[in-house]
Amino acid sequence: MNESSYINTPFLSILVPAYNYADGVHRILTRLHQLPIGDCEIIIFDDSVDNAVDEVVRNWCEATGSQVTYQHNHPPFGAAANWNALLDAAQGEYCLLLHHDEFPLVDDFIGNVIEALRYDRFIDVLILDCILVLPSNGYNRRHLPTWLRALVVNRFPQYLFRRNVIGPTSTMVVRRTLFPRFDTRLRWFIDVDLYVRLFKVVKNLRLCPEIKIGSVVGRSGSITAGLRSSITQIAREERTYLRDVHQTTTLWLEPLQCRLRLRSMILICESVCWNSLRGIGRIKAAFCFGPVPRSIARQAITVRSTHES
Repeated sequence: MNESSYINTPFLSILVPAYNYADGVHRILTRLHQLPIGDCEIIIFDDSVDNAVDEVVRNWCEATGSQVTYQHNHPPFGAAANWNALLDAAQGEYCLLLHHDEFPLVDDFIGNVIEALRYDRFIDVLILDCILVLPSNGYNRRHLPTWLRALVVNRFPQYLFRRNVIGPTSTMVVRRTLFPRFDTRLRWFIDVDLYVRLFKVVKNLRLCPEIKIGSVVGRSGSITAGLRSSITQIAREERTYLRDVHQTTTLWLEPLQCRLRLRSMILICESVCWNSLRGIGRIKAAFCFGPVPRSIARQAITVRSTHES
């Protein structure tokens, strides 16, 4: 483990915010394999109440000879503040904020990402494919088609307030100097608010469906699960706040109880299209036609932590 700064500036910073889920951190580290010397740094800031993540990191570093910059936050920073602290600590030209519920789903993940970025050095944002994986059986489905994600980020970024077509921040590699900070006053719209601000100013982006990030579906300890009982109230309050922050009256931030007939018709049509698209993905996954073979998905998601071995 290395708690000092890198002497040579790395090309890519992989930033992992940890919170009481050592298995997720171990899965990420295991899937990353050996790090290219000088090209990549891994930074882990840990809000956990115990030392399980610390143990996983130490064991992995000893087993692989790789270096990780690790920090156990006392007291805990909180989710959004921890994410911002990681972005502030990054040294790489590009940053990937990789949450512990996500993990690489391709071999030589780091090498593929670096190759894609160096292929076109004008890229500011590289958007990876997002694959939703059921941990119980390895069924998987693409979060959304690449064409839809491209349409939204290039033409209609404010639609992200209605539907997060990007997925988690783990699916985006962003030039460090352009990576916005998270608004710590938000909880439900915190990701999409950052995306909208980013895509308003960034023009040089590329979607890269060949590089896949897996995302665990339905984990009980996730942030989304913790907000589920109060999402409606939180979303209502945050819509009001975001209308002021973005100084916009976009359709997608209007109150849900708005009774304008045209708006209601648009939302009904949009909901039908959205649910149909998601339903097709679920049906394909149920019949084992996911974008990743079930065997590979299960192998990636069932890595045991070293502290359980």
